[in-house]
Amino acid sequence: MRTVLLSFFLFFPVCIFPVSKNSGWYDFGWMGWGLGSSEKNVDSRASDSGYSRGKETRILSSAFRFGADKTFDSDRFRWRIQADVSVSPEAEFLFFAGKNLFLETKFDRTSLFLGRKQEETRGLAFRDWIDGTEGIVVESLFGDAGKVRLDLFDFYSGYPLFEKKSFSEKILKTKRESGIDSEKGSPSVDGEDPISKYEFRNRYRGGVAYRWNSEFLDAGLRFQYLNLQNWGNFSNDLGAADSSGDRDYLTHSTVELNLKWNGLYCFLSGILARGQDKTDWNRNRNSASIPISGEAVLLSLGVSFPFWNFNLFGFLPDRDKRNSQNEILELGFIGTGSSPSPVFATAQSLDFYPSAWITDRGLEKRNTLQGGRRQSAWFGADLEYKESLYKIRLYFASYAFLTETGQNSGALTISKETFQKNYFREFCLQGSFYFPSEDPKIPFSFLKLSVGGWIGNAGSEQREIFFQIQTGAIL
Repeated sequence: MRTVLLSFFLFFPVCIFPVSKNSGWYDFGWMGWGLGSSEKNVDSRASDSGYSRGKETRILSSAFRFGADKTFDSDRFRWRIQADVSVSPEAEFLFFAGKNLFLETKFDRTSLFLGRKQEETRGLAFRDWIDGTEGIVVESLFGDAGKVRLDLFDFYSGYPLFEKKSFSEKILKTKRESGIDSEKGSPSVDGEDPISKYEFRNRYRGGVAYRWNSEFLDAGLRFQYLNLQNWGNFSNDLGAADSSGDRDYLTHSTVELNLKWNGLYCFLSGILARGQDKTDWNRNRNSASIPISGEAVLLSLGVSFPFWNFNLFGFLPDRDKRNSQNEILELGFIGTGSSPSPVFATAQSLDFYPSAWITDRGLEKRNTLQGGRRQSAWFGADLEYKESLYKIRLYFASYAFLTETGQNSGALTISKETFQKNYFREFCLQGSFYFPSEDPKIPFSFLKLSVGGWIGNAGSEQREIFFQIQTGAIL
């Protein structure tokens, strides 16, 4: 249903209302990718080296892709169209809305948006962590005093995007068949994923945000309320017949500061997560629910110039509060939005999030590597160089798992005892190249290349390597 509604905004407004000007482009072409997964397990009986040959999986696939990034303007309306459509050799058709796909109705200082509208958040270093509203948004501009955004209704679904979700089902199905994701506690590897039988309905989100920009400082405040109702695998723990479920909810209160000076910048953000998850009664708690009382800090330092930018970044959530019997008394930070990783293997194959997360399946929390929603310190470096006809990006990051057992207060800390010895690292090299054409109907052709993967810590011997190739033309 959500795809049908977004498709409506893709075609209907352009056909009905007069357009005075338009900008942007369409692109079409072919894309292919390959993924190799391997793991080795310690077994002193297998050989003198102490290792046995683990499981390996190789996947090759391709698709034809059509993309749009267009803006149509009139005096009263604006239509922003970002979308991706792909067709595989097996005739599998996929449609994904892009970061923005909306109809804007303009008033004096206020605009009403219907459709999908991205949030302006998190700064350059966290630009791959995408979130926004799929519903109704009102935005008012107050000149030098800033702007206010009201998310009146958001049919929240994890903000799925082509680059984060397009091939994940195919990859995970292949890995289940090969047993490569058979880690204890990971999603089911045999048969249908048990979560898929749940209907994703009756959830909604609303919020308010304020942003103010100046020459040396950008600042933002945001509050969001997400009601899960009967959505997801664990949203109706009490088995209530009422369509409202057991009233699990989550709020995010966010503060953002971005200091700028002569190309240098320092971005700092804090997120408070509050809410509840209904569960069985526990004598150590005052009610039959687990409170959500989490925090997370985002920090980046960098330089940004017209042709290149470089930044160091870090993300640190807090842990669950546990007693001496290792029971959870309070849940820690829970994230929202898309996967924050730009690496194909991490986002679509490993399907890993650096904390508990509200995904397209509802509230998920798993202390595993494959399919993990696991509290982790995520930090790395990002370098990008771009000119008019090409762009190159080099990215590297590490995920250090936070401790998941033993008594702790759940406070946000960077002490040595907070971290496990287990971790994994991810990396990628991306290049986009554009070639001018003498044909006015096809002004450019393009070639996009990407290679990278992730590597587990030395004891696990787990890794995945990928490559992607896209080629086509821009209209």
